[in-house]
Amino acid sequence: MELALVLGAATLGGLLAQQLGMPGGLIFGSMIGAAAVTLWRGGGVRIPAYLESGAFIVIGAAIGVLVTRGSIAAMRPVIIPAVLSALLIILAGVAIAYLLRVMGIAPPDDVLATSPGALSAISALAIERGVGAVEVSLFHLVRVVLVILSLPALASCSMGRRVESLRLLRSRGHMAAVAQ
Repeated sequence: MELALVLGAATLGGLLAQQLGMPGGLIFGSMIGAAAVTLWRGGGVRIPAYLESGAFIVIGAAIGVLVTRGSIAAMRPVIIPAVLSALLIILAGVAIAYLLRVMGIAPPDDVLATSPGALSAISALAIERGVGAVEVSLFHLVRVVLVILSLPALASCSMGRRVESLRLLRSRGHMAAVAQ
């Protein structure tokens, strides 16, 4: 009965958050729904291991089916910038984790909390590792929300540079037409 109540609240929370357009709505809304029931009922609800494993398999499959020959081919020109970006982000995450430790405010599994990655994948990994799933998920949710909220401002700041780059390419004959 408790499990059905938690899963029902998680489903409602996830669907509502998605409907409202919340970043990471399905996962974050379901976390809120399940947490609300857990807090209301005083805790003690556990998701059976076979359901957790099944959910991880579905998340892995959902990500895996996005890999196509076309997506792999499209990665060729950006592989070096992507690897460089990933290494710098990982280094920044490790540095932030170290700083949080020095300050005495590091969450459980601080390196995972400050590492790059998708909210659902990193949250699933934290659950699988059994350390700080709530804290890790919150770190990533805050990151995702801030990125989404800051994108319009970042895009407007970089738009002038993009237009100049496109004009330069066109002037060198690399592009037949560039939308102004």
